[in-house]
Amino acid sequence: MQPATEPCADGLIVACLCAQWCSVCRQWKASFESLATQFHEACWVWVDVEDKADVLGDFEPDDFPVLAVQRGAHLLFCATLPQQTRIWQRLIEELGALDQTQVCKQAERLGYASSGRLDLRRLTSSL
Repeated sequence: MQPATEPCADGLIVACLCAQWCSVCRQWKASFESLATQFHEACWVWVDVEDKADVLGDFEPDDFPVLAVQRGAHLLFCATLPQQTRIWQRLIEELGALDQTQVCKQAERLGYASSGRLDLRRLTSSL
């Protein structure tokens, strides 16, 4: 996956949180990578939660794979979705089109304000 042209710390970050042992995750990886080619403005990260447990802290997904989308310090979405490319694409398009005021409202509405429990920027520091 290609890093975005803008810094990941301030831009849109799209992560798939998965586990190597999860067969659904392994099957979904090619579709996730295909989606990444459509959104060059975002940083895309495939994250094995067991390999990155130290970075994820107390975050524990209920199921796999989990789509997480963040802009700046604001986590905008973090949940499992059906492994249907069009659903993920539409959600990323909608979240990517939000202006800064809408980003803050989205994060606040979902209880993700200040994203203390998960910060995707820590996962992109090596990009």
